[in-house]
Amino acid sequence: MVGRHQDRASCLPCALSMPRALPWARLRSSLGGTGESVEFRIDRRRLLAGVAALGAVWPSRGGGGLVVPTSSGAFRGRACGGVTRWLGIPYASAPVGELRFAAPRPVRPARTIVEADRFGPASLQTIASVVSWIYPPLSPEEQSEDCLTLNVWAANRDEALPVIVWLHGGGYRTGATRMPLMDGHALASHGCVVVTVNYRLGALGLLSHPDFTDAFNSTSANWSLQDMGAALAWVRLNIAAFGGDPMKICVVGQSGGAQHAAVLAQSPLYWPLLRSVVLLSPPSVRVPQAPTMEDAAAYTELLATGLGTTVKGLRKLPARVVHAAELALSAKPLPPSFTSGFLYRIAILNDNRSCMGEWTQRDWPADVPVLITFTHDEGAFFLDLYDPISGRMLTPSLPGSDAALVSAVRSAVGGSAQVAATVIDAYRCAALAEGRSSAPGDLWIDIFADPMRYRGTRYAAVLAAAGVQVRYGTHMHAVKAPGRGVPHCAELPLLFGTQTLDYYRDKIGGGPVEAELSDRLMRSLISFARDAQPQLACGAPWPLYQPGTATCVRWGGRGSSNEVLGPVPKVSQLTVWDGILGA
Repeated sequence: MVGRHQDRASCLPCALSMPRALPWARLRSSLGGTGESVEFRIDRRRLLAGVAALGAVWPSRGGGGLVVPTSSGAFRGRACGGVTRWLGIPYASAPVGELRFAAPRPVRPARTIVEADRFGPASLQTIASVVSWIYPPLSPEEQSEDCLTLNVWAANRDEALPVIVWLHGGGYRTGATRMPLMDGHALASHGCVVVTVNYRLGALGLLSHPDFTDAFNSTSANWSLQDMGAALAWVRLNIAAFGGDPMKICVVGQSGGAQHAAVLAQSPLYWPLLRSVVLLSPPSVRVPQAPTMEDAAAYTELLATGLGTTVKGLRKLPARVVHAAELALSAKPLPPSFTSGFLYRIAILNDNRSCMGEWTQRDWPADVPVLITFTHDEGAFFLDLYDPISGRMLTPSLPGSDAALVSAVRSAVGGSAQVAATVIDAYRCAALAEGRSSAPGDLWIDIFADPMRYRGTRYAAVLAAAGVQVRYGTHMHAVKAPGRGVPHCAELPLLFGTQTLDYYRDKIGGGPVEAELSDRLMRSLISFARDAQPQLACGAPWPLYQPGTATCVRWGGRGSSNEVLGPVPKVSQLTVWDGILGA
């Protein structure tokens, strides 16, 4: 296990007074493998001059807002209802031109006060039908390649507050902090600072090739991951000026954002910047479902050839052309020479520099508490999803017979009909023993998504045995009928207190039960971020996870807002994967 880094500046004024470089600049990278250090360099004289021109270092109220100096310049926020927000703050330079497919660079600080009153653009993206259940559409005007911004909401309290840094999910291709779902006001009002991060998505965030090798840190992949690391470094340096405690930074990621959060926590470059991590529905995406570095490079070459250019020439084409062409390429079968990337054409790559391996196969820092959660019915998002806004199903029909189920399982898992039958028998026995439906379609929903839940739950058990402070939870609040169960993403509106928005009210529910459950989720999360010995919202101590015992927190089961301790739901069926998926 990795030890804890202690050399941390406690606030921006202290950082500015240091004779050495700023903390962000001190984040040396050994990613190049040459033994030479590479630094994020900030123009310290320019930053100091900008602060002096403002006449103060500490936040000052005026003009209806709050002016805060940062390494990116000074920004005026807006106060409302006990919370002040700052929107669209750049944490890295625009990744355009020669900085496309390159590591993020520090921002040149603005010389005048900037009104932080509007969200920055989303990364270029195309929201597919199933994703539209949780993410509303974005107009072209709301998207741009210049997207590396973050937003801050801070409760107006006279104390250093815990900090929650939010990394959204979206299959590596979608999501944006400008979406009303992720408004941080309600969460911050419970007594914390909330930071939501935009990062590069899709082709612009994940294409890889040796021709992209960056002299800055010798990497040629994982631009999205590096964006998040740069944002985390920015938060560590600047958050005290917003009222946050830089020693209590909790990174919270969901789905693909959770996978990124786990990789950050395991990275010697970034884990010293955080205190704790929350992984909501974290996937385990690995080869051959994900690409190898070699196949990722070949895929980039296919894209460049299709666009009539070289790999380096992809930097010179319009960003929307690259985005659209890659999206079209991703829908085509891979050439026979490819041995990986069968499910995800682009994903986090194990480049042995920015990412050292699949997260459930690596050690976890011994002194970084982690919370791992899943929804009760993850697969209901991908297989049986009803959209009350359009009044239609967003997914194909479920298998209606055992023969169709065998075919579906074989297509997802591979192997023989006997392997599929073994899986189906295990799930049917578990369903019958627990009084659940054993119909083929109901079994398929769990079978489809449980490899993700299996690996995350297995990893939680490994961490518990190693003495890591790991906690485990399951979100149990069912969506409104005729929706099914508790699908992937169903907890997100409750986590942000945005379930009453028109886009979510008929999906999640917007009544008193949901309001109370949302309140409990937020209070529990803040305690986890703040306290060495966190408590659940009910006041009970939050126990460490121990497999086979009643140490899983179940939020909102059986139509209630309660949090109940119990065993992991639907856990017996997971054991069938031991001989199929392995570690």
